[in-house]
Amino acid sequence: MSLLDILIIVAYFALIISVGIVFRGRQEDTRDYFTSKNGFSGVVGMVLVGLSIGATLFSGLSFVAVPSMAFTFGVTALSGMAIWPVFYLLMRFWFLPRYLAAPQQSPYDIIEQRFGRPVRQVASGMFVACRIVWMSAVIYVPALLLTSGGLMGPEWFWPLVLVIGVTSTVYTVVGGIRGVIITDALQFVLIAFVLIAVIAFVVMRIPLTVGELTTYVKGNTHLLKLNWSLSPTQTMTVVAMMLGGGAQMLCSYASDPMLLQRYLAAENVRSAASAVGTSIVSQIGVIVMLVAVGLTLGAWYSLHPDVNLPKNPDRIFPYFVATHMPTGFMGLIVAAILAATMSSVTSGINALSGSLLNDFRRKGVALDEKRQLRHARVTSAAMGLFSTLGAGLVEHMGTLFSIMNLYYGVFLGPMLGCMICTVSRFRVRGGILIAGMFAGCLSGVAVGYSPIANLWVSLVTCTVTLVVARVGSALAGLSAPAAGR
Repeated sequence: MSLLDILIIVAYFALIISVGIVFRGRQEDTRDYFTSKNGFSGVVGMVLVGLSIGATLFSGLSFVAVPSMAFTFGVTALSGMAIWPVFYLLMRFWFLPRYLAAPQQSPYDIIEQRFGRPVRQVASGMFVACRIVWMSAVIYVPALLLTSGGLMGPEWFWPLVLVIGVTSTVYTVVGGIRGVIITDALQFVLIAFVLIAVIAFVVMRIPLTVGELTTYVKGNTHLLKLNWSLSPTQTMTVVAMMLGGGAQMLCSYASDPMLLQRYLAAENVRSAASAVGTSIVSQIGVIVMLVAVGLTLGAWYSLHPDVNLPKNPDRIFPYFVATHMPTGFMGLIVAAILAATMSSVTSGINALSGSLLNDFRRKGVALDEKRQLRHARVTSAAMGLFSTLGAGLVEHMGTLFSIMNLYYGVFLGPMLGCMICTVSRFRVRGGILIAGMFAGCLSGVAVGYSPIANLWVSLVTCTVTLVVARVGSALAGLSAPAAGR
């Protein structure tokens, strides 16, 4: 790497840490630390929360995996967005009004209010299990790709892991959710800028007009062909992206405490819905750009075959940057990958700390606000350190796209099933709901070992959770009150 690249990366870290500290707010208690006390209101607040949600859902995994799947499967990678308007309507008019109707200070208070503390702790335990390993993978993968892709030498692996983990932890511990949201928004802007620059660079170097390039790609590659197969065993189809991918997205938006925190930070239901809408629009923009990167790289290597091209599609984007892009761009790419990673890690640290303190702290143990805030910071630091060290243990991940869908689905699907039961009027017993959640997890593992594509895992696990909870409660002769009574 050149001196300019290194300076760009150092400047990025300095900026992010400074912003996280400067905008941390007063932080008088844990509610301010974890939810900002509904402190993000108005148009600016809506945009910041929306961009933060968008950044949270993109990590270094996404930054590399989405171009990889576009390179492999073409425009089918975009097909899932066709169902997103339906998803937004569900969030706006069904989930958010019900979720925010009850007063609460932490994301899973509503579960305890409806079903009791054991159900809350099972749901929170699934979240913790999901996100600790997820954060370790999020830290591990960019470091691995940056070193093995030729951007940096292998000796940089642990320094990168430590820098990503420690930096994320520091400004999360100091900045709380307010600092996380603002830095997430800033990182999202950086990611978008870098992706636009990469696409423009590749397109300008292809010696064809847009019309000629489109004709060539249609006639000589699979990149512009949609896969309409109904087979559940194919890795990516239009149906799988719409149903399976849509279910996974709903899992994140409706049940993941990392996002539920953002809704509690909004002023009201309308502001939270506006933030969701902003995040969806921002996600569409970034996904289109990530897919465009994969498509343009597919066209590039079709026109310019390379015998040294990595066989693993996850490494093609870093390989192209290392072998073709000029000085300065490498630093921007590294900064963008780190931004995508750190925006997710910081959200995960804050949400994990909140879950551990709010969902597992023994009832009846009273702490003053200063001690609670101190415990929140210590727990955040522990989660960041634990995930950073765990990054060195993550190996043999396979393709990032498959791993992401499988691991998310096994845990987030049952969490969505639990949240649907919580905010609906379904008559469900808490104990049977717990059984349904564990059955959902097991069904996800079964799908992972079957020929069925991992895109379907979230839909399967959520469905199994709901069926077991509803049917089991009916067979048990339920007489519990409906939600809201």
